[in-house]
Order: sequence, then C-alpha cells, then structure tokens
Amino acid sequence: MIFQLNLSLMDLSINIVISLIGLLIGAKFINFMAKEKNWDDSPLNYFILLSPWFILNSIVGFFLTFWINNSYLILLLEISSYLMVSLYLSSKIYNLNLKAALLFVLIIQLILYIVPLLISIIWEEIPGLLGSLTGNDYIMNTSLIMFFIILAALSGFTVFFVYWGNKIQLVKRKKLIATLSLIPGVYVLIFLFVEFKRNFFTNNLLFQDFLSIPYNIVSLIVPFLVVIIIAVTLKKIAYHKIQNLEIRGLEVLEKGKILLDVRNLRVHYPLYGGMLKRQIGAVKAVDGVSFDIKTGETIGLVGESGCGKTTVAKAILGLVGKTEGDILYNNEPIPEEYSKYLRQKIQIVFQDPDASLNPRMKIVDIIAEPLRNLMGITKKEEIRRRVLELLDQVSLNPEHMDRFPHEFSGGQKQRIIIARALVCNPELIILDEPTSALDVSVQAQILNLLKGLQKTYGYGFLFITHNLSVVNHIADRIAVMYLGKFVEIGKNEQIFFNPTHPYTIALLESRSEIDPEKKEIRFVLSGEVPSPIAPPPGCTFNPRCVSDARTKECEYEFPHKIKIEDDHYIWCVNPPGGFTSIQND
Repeated sequence: MIFQLNLSLMDLSINIVISLIGLLIGAKFINFMAKEKNWDDSPLNYFILLSPWFILNSIVGFFLTFWINNSYLILLLEISSYLMVSLYLSSKIYNLNLKAALLFVLIIQLILYIVPLLISIIWEEIPGLLGSLTGNDYIMNTSLIMFFIILAALSGFTVFFVYWGNKIQLVKRKKLIATLSLIPGVYVLIFLFVEFKRNFFTNNLLFQDFLSIPYNIVSLIVPFLVVIIIAVTLKKIAYHKIQNLEIRGLEVLEKGKILLDVRNLRVHYPLYGGMLKRQIGAVKAVDGVSFDIKTGETIGLVGESGCGKTTVAKAILGLVGKTEGDILYNNEPIPEEYSKYLRQKIQIVFQDPDASLNPRMKIVDIIAEPLRNLMGITKKEEIRRRVLELLDQVSLNPEHMDRFPHEFSGGQKQRIIIARALVCNPELIILDEPTSALDVSVQAQILNLLKGLQKTYGYGFLFITHNLSVVNHIADRIAVMYLGKFVEIGKNEQIFFNPTHPYTIALLESRSEIDPEKKEIRFVLSGEVPSPIAPPPGCTFNPRCVSDARTKECEYEFPHKIKIEDDHYIWCVNPPGGFTSIQND
C-alpha cells in the first residue's frame, strides 16, 4: 500500500512538472497573440486563463483515476470542462465573440495537450537513451549517433524548406511554420529510433544485417516526408492569406496635401563607458527639428557634412529609432516597425547607385524586387510589363531589362534606382544626395527627370544635399541645418535672395562661382563644427558666429524661432531689427 502511494505521488509530481512546462508554453503563445492583436498583455490574464487547465489536468485528472477506470472518459471530462471555463474567461478578459474565443481556446488547448504528450513520450525514453550512451553496446551507440546526425539534418532541412520561395518573405509567422513542421518530424524520428533501436540506420556491411536495409530507408525518408507534407500545407494556408496587390499605373496625387509632418524630432545615440558600460553621454545627431512636406513639393535639406541630414531621413524611414518627437504620414503616426503599406508609399533614392544595386541581379529583377517583396506579385509576364513601363518613364530602353549593373554608366544606374523607387506607386520619395556622384551634365538630366515626374504625378520630395546650386534648381522650400538643428527655413527665393541667419549667409557666400572678376573666396567661417556629444551652451553656432548682432547672451540662451516673413523663419538669440520671437524651442 505504501509502495503504491509513493508511486502515485511520483506520478503526480511528474504530471505536475510536465503540466507546468505546457503552462509556460501556453502563456508564451497568449503573450504573442496579445501583442499581435493589441490586447491587454498583463501576465495576470495569462494566469487566470491557464490556471483552470493546470488544476483540471494535474490534480482533478489524477483524482478522477480513483473513481473512473476509462482514461478516454477522463480526458473528455478534462477537455470539455476546461473548454467551457476558458471560453467564458477569454470572452471576459479580451472581449471576444464566441467564434473568436472558440478558435483562440482551441489553439491554446491543442498546445497544452500536445506539448505535454510529446514531453511524456520523450521522458519515458530518457533512461533507455542514457543507458545507450553509458553502455558498451557498440551497435546501439552507433545507432544513437546516427539518430543525432539525422536530427540535425532534419532541422536544417526544415528551416531551408520553409524559408524557400519568393512569397515566403510576405509571411509573418515563418518561425511558427518551421516549428510546427519540425515537431511532428522529430516525433516520428524518436518513434522510429525507439522502435528499431539496434537496426536504426546502422552500417549493414559492417554488421552483415541486410534485413536492416528497409529500416534504414524508413528512418531516413519518413521524417523528411512528414516535414515536407506539413510545411507545404502550412505554407499554402499562409500564402492564401497574403493579400496580393494589383499593379496599377503611376497615380496622380492631389496637389497641396500634407504628406509628412515631422514634429520636434530628436535622435540621440547613447554613449557607454566604464566597467559597467553605463551611459555617459549621447551624440545629439538630430535635436528638435520640425517640418512638413506636401504633395507636389520639394523640401531641400542643406548643411555641412555631419549636421544630421541623413539621420533625419533614416528616422523617417524607420532605419534608426527616434528618441523623441512625432512623425506623421497622412495624419497617422508612423510605427516603429514599418508596414508593407508604408514601405510602398515612402521610398528612398540613395547617394551611391553602385552600392544600391546587386551586381549579380539583372535590371528586371532589381526593379521588380519590391513587387515581389511588398506586393506579392510573382507572375513573370506581369512583372516584365511593369518594369518596361518604368524604364520608359526614366528614359531607358527595353533592351536594358536583361543587362547587369556593370553594363551601365553612373547616370543610367541612378535612373534604375529611381525606377525601383517608383515601382510601388509611392507618394513620398527621399533623395539622399542622388546627384553627388554624377558629373554636371548627368546631374542636370537626373534633376530634370525628377522635376518632370513630380510635375506629372505630384510626388513629395525630401532632397538632401550640400550642393547649393542643385537645391536652388529643384527645391520649393529649403531648410538649413547646423549641428542637429534648423537655423533657417523658407521658400527658395527667400533663402537665396534674403538670407537672414549668419550661418545661411556664410553658406551662400562660401559657394564657388565661375567668375573671372571674383577670384577670392568672399567669406570663410572660422573654426570647426563643435562636437555633437558636447555642444556649446546657448546657441550652438555662437563660437563661429561673426554677426554684428552677436552678444554675450548667445553663450547661454537658447535660440528662439523668429518669423522674418510668411513661411520664412530663423532660430536666433537676438532677433534682427524689427522682428520678434514667436516661439521658444
């Protein structure tokens, strides 16, 4: 009697441990679903939802065995009781309707019963596996080694097979598909090893056991077939849920509509030091800039190298995280992780076309890559037709489709990059010094191409450059940036014909011009740009400022936003004569 009681307590303890493991996995799944569906992800909710299963499975199920001899009836009672309780709890906690709550609970219950079942089977076979490792049975040890080799091969094959294919990039739960495909394959592999033991993929010639050949074939093929069948099924289901978008012609946007609104954007890169690697400072790459871009409008962003122009673009694109501020697209905040919709509507043209093109891909594949990755379009005829239309838009010929990047000049490569940016019907295009690597004649061609496309379709451009001649040609409004902050913003003619901030005046005076009567540089800024790690107090430009309006206050007061005229503002400590501060930043 005492022996039976001790055995029962041991069974109960093992059952509780296995149930706890299933409970943790179920909680992880609920956490994943809560974040996916934007539900309340409080750990208390997981405990409330899963505790009835733990109680019913571990304790009630154990005591039911004393009164009911039918294990299937016990399992049915556990499942039905937990189903009713969890349906009620999930509908109350997450406000789900009956259909959604039923699907949610069934998935949880499937996880909670299958995972402990697999653990129980493996648990029962652990003593045999350990005995094989410590024993002197050479044949059995060889079988065990082959088991682990096939297990590693099966895992690698599963990951490769699940991630293989063009459309798989559009599937969010690739890891889940790989896991669900691998688990049954591993289960079959374990079952075959337990069933065949000494005959599990042993060397037939060495042991002269030709009867083991069928066992070897089964051991090798069946787990892989199980993985393939389940992976194909799950991938088909996932592909069916992908919303394949249609290729449309380039759309004409309504002019004057605000596309992008950046408010008080700050991007600081933390610096760590010391033995404990604590934060000891920050690089203030962008420190409180605000602007907006409308359809059919080009905003030129100019300034010295290292002032933060490209960091602004990266923050908009989600390539770097913002420390503070808001970035709104069509009056909606841009999330930290870009959606497929935003990736289509906001595109970028990089500075170096050579670094932006894959040398191993043909032009048709380079331009069509966003169609496959963002829109789920894989039909070759449809893709080639769209690429042909875009090549015509950027003044390239049809025969260029099947060439490689090294066969093109710099200007042609930049046209290819522009075509790739236009392929998904964007509304906002960020141009990060797209003409700096080109000669003057090709620069003019690219700029005229961009202006023509904007005039026809109404794109909004953020044009980043340090070339004042280029920005004068293409920009409608210009923002002058210095050490992570704006110092002046206004319309093109206001900046070039009525510059007010000392830094803007210095930039315009220092540009080179081809004039035989003016052989000397008229204006040179003294000193260097201060470090963004420890900028000077007050106005960051004050150590280099040569304006007559510079006073002692510039060394400790922050600049104010000052209105010069309509749509023309500067940030300065001492307003020029007749102007007053309208805002403190």
